[in-house]
Amino acid sequence: INTFINKVLRYGQKKPGLFGKCTAYYGSVEAQGKGTLHCHFLIWLDGHLSPQELRDKIRDDANFKARIFSYLESVIKCEPPGTMEVVEEEEGVCLDAPKRAEGVPNPSVIALPQCSEMSEEDFESAFQATVKALVYENHWHFHNVTCWKYLKRGEPKDDSHCRMRIDGATRATTSIDQETESILLRRLHPRVNCYNDVLAFLTQSNNDIKFIGSGEGAKALLYYITDYITKASPPTHVGLSAIRVALEKTCKKFDGDASATDEAISKSLFVKLANGILSRLEVSHQQVMYHINGGDDRYTSHSFATLYWGAFDRGVAAYFKAPE
Repeated sequence: INTFINKVLRYGQKKPGLFGKCTAYYGSVEAQGKGTLHCHFLIWLDGHLSPQELRDKIRDDANFKARIFSYLESVIKCEPPGTMEVVEEEEGVCLDAPKRAEGVPNPSVIALPQCSEMSEEDFESAFQATVKALVYENHWHFHNVTCWKYLKRGEPKDDSHCRMRIDGATRATTSIDQETESILLRRLHPRVNCYNDVLAFLTQSNNDIKFIGSGEGAKALLYYITDYITKASPPTHVGLSAIRVALEKTCKKFDGDASATDEAISKSLFVKLANGILSRLEVSHQQVMYHINGGDDRYTSHSFATLYWGAFDRGVAAYFKAPE
């Protein structure tokens, strides 16, 4: 992650990074169900306009509109390298990714071509071939239980309800949504998630990239990251179960002990409660080893003040309820 910050984002350096001049970043580390770690990064770029200013300038300046579309298409890919036209699929049938030939290793674990060992033309060809293989392996979306985890009772498990928003839709060119005025990025392939080709090559793993150019997107992203930061608490039923077990163990431990003081009983109950609840937090082996080796649960370029939401909420409510 530190290499990504220093070499790809180039935060705090004179030269711009892969996406432009990075002025700030916030990365939150999360473990998947299998325990493997990944990081969600929000990146601020120098010169980025506010959502309303961006909309106004795209609407009023055709040259700026062409430049912003060209920039987005250069850093965000939605199709395998070499794809020049929209890939169609039969209605109701999801395209399958090309299968690796028998004996061909997973492209995520083989040595990458090195630009220092070949000509510029040969490296470009090897780069495109490597990215194409990685896209087939890591960026081809298949619906699974994760796509449907927030479905309500009775809702179908189909493209339109995929939580990852891979619904088979394609578009030949980047355009503006007439209703929301948000940018609809060119998508030539119905099953490949949005990715950056250089990042896919360097990490040999999946990445999912999105441009935040609207107020709706910014608010959704803010909620998304806040949810990750604050979701360490166990579910209510898990906490109640831990409390029940702690009470039962404490009662059993001091049953018939006339010499036990209230202080001793309270201390024992508190320890059992703390251990019971903390032991039910989902912390994977990878997370433990990551922290032992100096890793953090978040990466930030700035320090942040604590917002005491309860006091803030009560203060705002009291202000609007005041007679004046």
